[in-house]
Amino acid sequence: MGYSAEKYPWMSILLGLALVFVWGVMSLAHAYDRSLGRMNDSFTRSFMIADRLGAVLDELGRLSVAQQAFLSTGDARFQDGVIESGEALTIDIEILNQMAAKGKLQRPPIASLSRAIDQVLNLVGESDGIRQSRGASAALAYFDSREIAIAEAKLQSGQLRSEITRRLSDRIRVARSPRALLQNVLGSAPAAMALERRARTIRVSSQVRIE
Repeated sequence: MGYSAEKYPWMSILLGLALVFVWGVMSLAHAYDRSLGRMNDSFTRSFMIADRLGAVLDELGRLSVAQQAFLSTGDARFQDGVIESGEALTIDIEILNQMAAKGKLQRPPIASLSRAIDQVLNLVGESDGIRQSRGASAALAYFDSREIAIAEAKLQSGQLRSEITRRLSDRIRVARSPRALLQNVLGSAPAAMALERRARTIRVSSQVRIE
């Protein structure tokens, strides 16, 4: 004997309920995947930014040591180290500026850090000029007296890195919360409404046949 909606109307109701249940399970799974994907993207992007800021801190330290050594000794090897650090800082700041332009970072902190790095690079150039005109002692004294520029750039880099890390932790915590998962599920509301209307139609049709 084949299935007959008129002979077994309750089967249509069960089918509709089963469809709704299956959709619910699939929606929850899809919502979880989306939430996990966003969390991973945020996690990866934030770590990339934090690593870049860490690189800025490291290069500032290397530049300071190398410049002091060059001003004291005039050894070209130390000057090469200064140049390498300066180029690395320029690249790091350019990448951070690009991230800020794309909305992945707030512009004001990056703009401030960029100005601080420019001051550090200007200090290097000025101390080089003083060494050529007035000698190593005068250049080293000038560099030491204005090394606060390097300390300020380090401070800004460290603070921004700490803020990025804090926001990363907050995003991970929020992404894992039941509320975030519920919001993802509700994002599929149009599909849910369509399926619900379909199930309601099945139930009404079955009721009409019963009457």
